[in-house]
This record gives sequence, structure tokens and C-alpha cells, in this order.
Amino acid sequence: MKEQERNDRGCALTRRTFIGQGMAAFLAAAGTGHHAFGAEGPARLRFGVLSDIHITRGKGSCDIFEKALKFFRDQKVDAVLIAGDMADSGLDSQLRLVGNTWRRVFPDNKLPDGGHVEKIFVTGNHDVEGWRYGLARKFGITKEKDGDDILALHMAEGWKRVFDEDYAPMYIKTVKGYKFVGVHFVPGGSYLKDGAIAAFLTQHRNELAGDKPFFYTQHFHPKGTCSAPWTWGQDAGFSTAALSAFPNAVSFTGHSHTPLTDDRTLWRGAFTSVGTASLRYLIPFGGRENSAIFGEKDIGTQQMPALNGRDAQHGQLVTVYDDRLVLERRDFANDLPAGPDWIVPLPAYASSFAERAKTARAPEFAAGSEVTVSRQKGKNRAKQDVEQIVVTFPNVKGLDGGARAFDFQVTVEAEDVDRAKVWMTKRVYSPHYYWAAEKDDELVTCVFSCAELPAPNHVETARARRFRFAVSPANSFGGQGAAIRSEWLTGAATK
Repeated sequence: MKEQERNDRGCALTRRTFIGQGMAAFLAAAGTGHHAFGAEGPARLRFGVLSDIHITRGKGSCDIFEKALKFFRDQKVDAVLIAGDMADSGLDSQLRLVGNTWRRVFPDNKLPDGGHVEKIFVTGNHDVEGWRYGLARKFGITKEKDGDDILALHMAEGWKRVFDEDYAPMYIKTVKGYKFVGVHFVPGGSYLKDGAIAAFLTQHRNELAGDKPFFYTQHFHPKGTCSAPWTWGQDAGFSTAALSAFPNAVSFTGHSHTPLTDDRTLWRGAFTSVGTASLRYLIPFGGRENSAIFGEKDIGTQQMPALNGRDAQHGQLVTVYDDRLVLERRDFANDLPAGPDWIVPLPAYASSFAERAKTARAPEFAAGSEVTVSRQKGKNRAKQDVEQIVVTFPNVKGLDGGARAFDFQVTVEAEDVDRAKVWMTKRVYSPHYYWAAEKDDELVTCVFSCAELPAPNHVETARARRFRFAVSPANSFGGQGAAIRSEWLTGAATK
């Protein structure tokens, strides 16, 4: 967009017209770490984003939290937003650890140069209901025995004591002229029914509406937005309805622990919705040979154990300019960017997953990449002894300037007269796809049981039907690069 067009757009440029004028610029820029909106302007605001820090009473529980805060301090943030689940078991003693860690890094809520750092904190289900969960039961915590340590029984007093500010179910704070709206968790999983969020936003419409973004946080994702419809942890839809009246709203929400290496964690619709992942551990989507559907019983038929994400910690650094937001995705486990910056042009405009998929680059294998196949005696996820085929291929990390693979499609192609017929297909993640690309593994494997592979041809019983493996790298929208294939194999050839 030309400089004069940007200066003149004012209120006359609606969300719809900005789609037409700015879509190409955004799609060319998003995911590359570069912007396409004219000359660099000064940063107006910078804030850190965390969620699901899950502080326990265990030794070292605050280490990664303190590390993240120090990173934000060194970036001279104006605020830190935490989208819930601070106290893992809903204990006042755990929340005090959060407050103590904050004061070590930001004494008197200040940077080393004296600049003020605002707390934009809200509670999550663990903060409010965690004392009923398994770990608290392990501690033997009950209302009768440890009532004074159960945060939910005296939230207002505990919040005031720990954070030196009054507790209110919903609040607005102003940081360098930008509004932040916080909505605390309400027991039962639904957010302030009967239009309470919409009423609150409407009450403050004069200070929230316009082209200038305001920032919103609660714990559950607004229903049907970031990572939807696949992710768990969405609210009942009350916040989505309320925020849809404000195209300048930018929501930051947690709970699902979805990795920030998934570009669908950023949603662009009636407003902007950003998943905040987790600083404690990440939960990969199910549907892959090395993942599981969170909250559902694993039937154990996969040939690989599920990634548990316990070695992954994500957060974000958000910088606000006049014409864009820059969201740095951070891999705190490795002190590196988790991926190229996300860039959201301002005023914001809708860009659906389907629209973004059209321009998202497909990852490609390097020239000369090969698929190798071996046979082993292994165990499936149900711990049963199984004869297995291990398919190994190079990772696609995008370090050469190309696109990084989000996952891989591995297809068994069976010889059927003069054609290669699709026998079965699996998808698999690289072992550390949620880490910074530099730290991800060089090789990826996908495991099949021998029983899953083509049986002897029923006509030519004297020989096994031949098969091969085709592997394609894919981005998070499902766009696939060119496949590489193994040699044709038979059962005997894989021994």
C-alpha cells in the first residue's frame, strides 16, 4: 500500500474495502518475517504474551516463567499478558510464586530504566477449579483442611495480596494509549452468560471502537476462531458474538496448548484471534501416527508413541506499529523464534484459512532426498509385539529459505496391474516440529505394521504384491510439496 493511501484511509476505509486493497500485501508478507506496508514507522507498543504457565509448588516450577519474563524485560515491553492457568492447582501459595517471580524481574512493576510494565493477567480454569483436579487431590487438599490456600474461596483477597491490584471479573486497562480488556474464568466452562461480555464491551464502545486495535484476553478460545474447528478448549460462543462487533479487536487466548508452529493458531475473521500456546507444555493435534486426540481414549492401534510436548514452551512478543502488528513466535525451550513473524496489517481485515491456504508456500524436499525402508521387531502403542516397517526420510526445515513442513503424508502405493493404487495413508509429525526449525530433527520416521501392508495378490499367490512408500511434506493448511518415493518392495525385500 502506498504511503499516501495509508495516511488518507481514515475511517472511510471499511474492513471490506481494505481486503481488496491490502490482501495481496498481507498474503505476500505473512509468515515471512517481512512487512509490505511502506516505510518502517516507530513501534507504538510492545508486550509479551504467555499462557498456561501452570506453576506448581515443585522445585524449579518458576524457572521457565522467569526466563520468559527476563526475555520480555530485555525487549523493554510495556506490558505482559497472561491468558490464564497460572496456579496449576488453584492454590494461593502457587499464585504467590507467580507474584514473587514477577517482582524479581519487574520490581515495583518497572524495567531497569524505570519504565512501567503493566500486568494484563486473567485466571483460567486451573486457577479457579484446579484444587478439585488430580494433583491437588494428591496433595490431600480439601476445603476443610486447606481452605485458606484454595484461591477460589477468596479470589478477590488473594489477587489483591499477590498482584497489588483489585480483582474484577472484567476490566479495562490502558497502556500507552491502547486498551486491554481482561475477562477472568467463570466456573462451568462458559464465559459470563446472558450477554455479559457483549454488554461490557458495548458499555465501553466509545473507548474501544475504531481503527485502532484493542487487545482482549480470556482463557478459552472464542468458539470457531483460532485452530477451529479442530482444537479442544473453545468457549460456548459468547465471546465470539461479542467480539464480532469490533473488527479492531485482537484476542489472545489459551487453554488448548496448541503449538505456535501451526499457522492456523492465528485466525482472521470478524476480528483477530490468536492462540497463546503454553509456557509449560504443548499438545499437538491428533490424527497423526505419533499424536493422540486430547481428551479421548487412545485405542492403541498406532505404531508410534504420541508426542507429549513436555519439552516445548511457547510465548509471543507483540509489537504494535501504526499500520501493522508483528507477532514474534518464541520457542523458549531453545531461546529461538518458533517460526517467521506473523504480520497483521492495520486496520485488520478478514483472511480465512482457505484464503491463506491459496498463497501459503508448500514445503519441498531438497534435491536428491531419499526414502529408506527397514524392518524391525517393535511394539505398537498398546505395547504389543509387532513386526514393523520403518519408513525414514529427511525433514524439511525451511532453513534454506523455503517453507517448513508442518507434517508429512506417507502413502502406501500397491502395484495393481499397470497402476499404483493407494493402499493406505498416514500422517506424521517430525519429532520436534514444535521447536525452532534449527533444533528440529534431521530425519523423520513413520512406522507401519507388516499386517497393514499389501497382502499377497489373490490371483498370483506365488508372489507378494509389490508396494512402495510415497512421502509428501505439507504446510499447516494441507498444501503439499512434491512426493519422493521408495523403491518397489515386497515383504522379503524389507528384511
